[in-house]
This record gives sequence, structure tokens and C-alpha cells, in this order.
Amino acid sequence: MRINTQSITSLIATEGRLLIDKAVQNYWTKATHLFRPLVAFVAILLVVLIPATPKALASDHQDTTFLATKLTAADLTDLFVFESPTNPDNVVLVMDFDPLIVPGETRPFDPNVLYQFKIDKTGDSIEDIVLQFKINGTGDHQTVTVGGPSRPIKVGTESALLPVSWRGELDQIFSTDNGIKFFVGTRKDPFFFDLEQFFKIIPDRNYAFQPNPNPPFQVLSFRPPGEAQDTLAPFNVHSIIVELPRELLGNGKIGVWMTTSVKTPRHRHRYLAQIERLAVPALNELFMDFKAHNNSNLQTPTNDASNQSQFIQAFVGAIGRPQAIADAVISVAIPDVMQADLSQPSGSYFGTQLGNNFGGRRPKDDVIDVTLSVVFGDAVTGISTGEIPGLTTDNVGPNDANFLSTFPYLGNPL
Repeated sequence: MRINTQSITSLIATEGRLLIDKAVQNYWTKATHLFRPLVAFVAILLVVLIPATPKALASDHQDTTFLATKLTAADLTDLFVFESPTNPDNVVLVMDFDPLIVPGETRPFDPNVLYQFKIDKTGDSIEDIVLQFKINGTGDHQTVTVGGPSRPIKVGTESALLPVSWRGELDQIFSTDNGIKFFVGTRKDPFFFDLEQFFKIIPDRNYAFQPNPNPPFQVLSFRPPGEAQDTLAPFNVHSIIVELPRELLGNGKIGVWMTTSVKTPRHRHRYLAQIERLAVPALNELFMDFKAHNNSNLQTPTNDASNQSQFIQAFVGAIGRPQAIADAVISVAIPDVMQADLSQPSGSYFGTQLGNNFGGRRPKDDVIDVTLSVVFGDAVTGISTGEIPGLTTDNVGPNDANFLSTFPYLGNPL
């Protein structure tokens, strides 16, 4: 598969739209029959997967065949929730999507996709507040409208559009009278990982090998420092970045996830149907059989919790590690929501669950090494039985040049 630089607008033009609606419906119907327990992949919350070959670059950066080839604009890649580094009263939400944009490429945004941040304030993993984003127009005249933050009209995997609260231009910061800042546009992809080596270790997660993947664990170590490479370094991504007063979301613990939704033949008039859901990095992408991703994407965090837990348990057992490691992963990562404590001034990855701090995830957090050190090492649990030392770090860290110290925080596109 080649990197998809084709205009999404042309894929969903007037006549093509009906074909895609049918494709979505057919794909969902078939995908529900493909789910099967299978020993999946490598870690508790590893972030995103990208087959790093000349023909394929994927991860949650290409979560299903349909998203990778037909509707890349709905393909979610990374969620970030973190304390504002410039205003202690604010919180920042970042949604990255539509990946693998090459330098110099101008890829249109898709007006047929609804993008949402969903926020739970009560601990039941059901959204109490949503922020909705829709793109308007085509070509050089595209703009963005925002709905919320406010209570959703409908919860779950069907969504209804909120009234428009704000309007703005793409690739420009715009602000509101109640202290919210928005940016919707192209940014440097912040995710860092030696995915090329990863897919030598776990080739059955490589999009290019579907539906006949090679067996896993062909190699048992990452490349050493100095040889490891950041596979996503040459790419940009589309981003929705919001900084807002914490009080607009609550004053205690929250859970956050993001979704993309589209209209289908069954939802033509009012509701939009969820096509992808993402929060904790790589739960589905790394633990699940590739063919099972779509089934998970179409569920709510609560409805998907048992399914995701089974995959985690199967993987940990298959690599010969104790059940306690699977229990530790499940305790912090299931249900699949990003937890943050707005009452705390600052935090660390999984800090709400483990450290009584803000938690969330910052763009520079090395979620790969956190995940690898838990699943293949003795981090958090202190369990050394069955360790695989060569898999506890990928030896890639954040490049400070790819980030900004002020809003919108993600680096300028290449």
C-alpha cells in the first residue's frame, strides 16, 4: 500500500459518497463476524503502530483497512490530555488524525466527518460533556465550526450535532470570549517510536501483511541507542487542539476519549454513526488481531471493556509472563479512557491511576517505554519472571525541535 496522498474530498464527492456509505455499512457487517480471540501484541498502552516499509506505514495511524484506504480523514492516531504549561488554570486536549501527510502535501479536511472529544465527569465512562468539530466547504475555502463544550444530545455510538458555538479558520488560532483557544490544522506528528524495528519483532501487526501475517517475535530486541530511528519523523498529521479553563470540564477526575463519526444509509437524516474510538494508546492496535479492530472501534468504552481485557490476558499469557502483569495493565487501562485529575496541578502518564497526580498524557511522554517496561520488564509490578530485556525500550525519545512551548504546542508542519 502506498502512502495515501489523494484528496479525501475527491473520495467523498457527490457520487462517490453513496459508494462509501455502502462500503461503511458492508464493512461493519463483515467486521463483526471477524472478531476472534487471538494473541495480540506487545504492551500495555503502547501508542500507535505503523508498518514501516516503503509500501506501508500504519498504526492506529491505519487502524483498519477501510480507514487506511478509503477514509483516512476519520483515522484517529493520538489523544493527549495535559495541564497547560502556560496557564495553571487551563487544560489542553489534542486530537490527531488523518496521518502520514508528507512534507509539502496539502491534504484537504473532510466535511463529512464529525470529530468529538468525549468527557466523563462521574466515573462511569459515559460522556457528560462533548466538544464537536465539523469542517465546512472544500478546497481553499474550508472553515471549522465548534459545538460545545456542553452536554451531548445523544450518548453512545450515535451522535447528534450540537448547535454551533464558535467558528474559525483552518491553520489559525481562534479564541472565544470565555477563555477557550482552538487550533485546527496540520502539525508535525508528535508520536515517536522505532516502528520499523518493531515490525521486525511483531510482523503480524504490519498492515502490509494482512490478511496473511507472518508469525510474531521474529526478533527479540530493539535497535541500540544510535541505531534506533524515529519512523514518524518525516510525517505531518491533522490536529484539533483546544486549551480551555479546567472549570468548564469539572474540578475533579475526568475520563476523556475521542471519536470520529459519519452518516450511513441508516443514519442519513439526523444521527451520525461512530466509525473509530481511541483513548489509551494502542490497546486495540497492539493487543488485538488486526481484523478485530473494527469491532472494537464501533463500541463504547464500557461495552468494549471485557473484550479488550480478554486480549490483554491472552497476550500476557502467551509471552510467558505472570497473570499479575495482565491484571496491572487492565487496572490502569480498562475501560479505554484517558484519565486526568483536574484538581491536581501537574502530572505524569498514568499518574491519576498510580501516582495521585494530574495523569493524562503530554506530547513528550514516552508512552512506548512505559508500556514496554511494564509488559516485558519489571516496571510498576516489580515482577521479573519471564522478562525480555531487549524489548523494554525502543531507544527513541522526543525531539524537542518537534514541539512548541506555547499554544498549539505541537510543532510546525514539515
